[in-house]
Amino acid sequence: MNFHAGKQVLYVDDEPHALKYFSQLFGDEFEIVTAESAEQGMAYIEANPSLVAVLVTDQIMPEKTGVELMEQVRTQYPKIVRVLTTAHSNLESAIKAVNEGGAFRYLTKPWNDTEMVGTLLRAIEYHQAMDDRDRLLNEKLSVLHRLIVMDRVRGLALAATALEGQLRGSWEALTEYMRQSPVKKRIEIQMEEIANMNMVAIARHSTREMVETIEVLLKDTIRCSTGEDTNVDVTAILESYVDRSRAAFANDDLQIVVHVTDTLEKIDTDSGMLRRLLEIIVRRLADVQDKPGRIEISISQSGEETLIDAKSNFEELDDDQIASFFSAAIPLNKWPIGLDMDLLSAFMITRHLGGRMTIAPSPPSGPSLSVTLPIHPPKTVESEVTAEQLDTVYESLKEWERELLP
Repeated sequence: MNFHAGKQVLYVDDEPHALKYFSQLFGDEFEIVTAESAEQGMAYIEANPSLVAVLVTDQIMPEKTGVELMEQVRTQYPKIVRVLTTAHSNLESAIKAVNEGGAFRYLTKPWNDTEMVGTLLRAIEYHQAMDDRDRLLNEKLSVLHRLIVMDRVRGLALAATALEGQLRGSWEALTEYMRQSPVKKRIEIQMEEIANMNMVAIARHSTREMVETIEVLLKDTIRCSTGEDTNVDVTAILESYVDRSRAAFANDDLQIVVHVTDTLEKIDTDSGMLRRLLEIIVRRLADVQDKPGRIEISISQSGEETLIDAKSNFEELDDDQIASFFSAAIPLNKWPIGLDMDLLSAFMITRHLGGRMTIAPSPPSGPSLSVTLPIHPPKTVESEVTAEQLDTVYESLKEWERELLP
């Protein structure tokens, strides 16, 4: 009777009778699978990595030895417990089995049945212990990571609320930013980043990132402001930036093409912030992929709105590329460019100017970044930040929090 279902023992040997003998001896108690060569054994592991708990391999085989197979498995699938067996016992093979293949045990042929059964039992128990350890560690790290991310989001909410007096609709911008961000990707963390840091280091790292985020927000928004202007030519601002940056774009093998439909009405807006918004949109879309390409920017008007759509000819953005647009909310080091790719500032500026921003990661509408701005924004009355406004920020993040903390 098999007492270890789901924990397979893979036996690799180039002698068919040895494979048959191994299955007959131990198949009643263990789930045995066999392979006639190292290549065949490795192929089975690659196809069933979660099923194989123990690898038992003969040492002397053509093309690849048992130690070489164990070394390959140790590198690619370190959790699989490795046992070497051979009829040609020698000290050199034993040393290599331990040093290079990370052997759990080294057994000689012919086997002592009791010794082999005991070895397999202990190997499966050891594999189960590693499974349990990893599961508990992942659970602890997952909870810690979620707490870190939620703390980061709350920090952004506080920052947005504090900026409300100088940036109109800042907390609404944060809400829209969070709504468009890839929630599920945001909780898929590189666990070793947290596992290798103590709580003090995590707190210090998170605080430093929060300070840097606020500095970037201030630099990209309030410090770019020129005040409310009338008769701002959106096309002229964009074309001026493209002309100034043409050499840099050429070095990146990037072509920027501007399309303007008919004669556009000038708009009432903050020209300094608008200039920075257009720069962020073009630069972020240009930097998100390394491949040479082309970005087409169209400007049009419909009713009382100006539509700005920056679309690339790149392939569909992958999950990490999309997530890099939201790095302010993701306390990870996996994107070395960090906040240089973040779009929170663009969301903040867009809302301050009375507009809205949309990210389309996939064709036919994307990859693109689109902004809609009013031609004549309504007048707003500034007010002090209230407790009710702060509560509203948290209320707007409830849906996101439910997804993050199911």
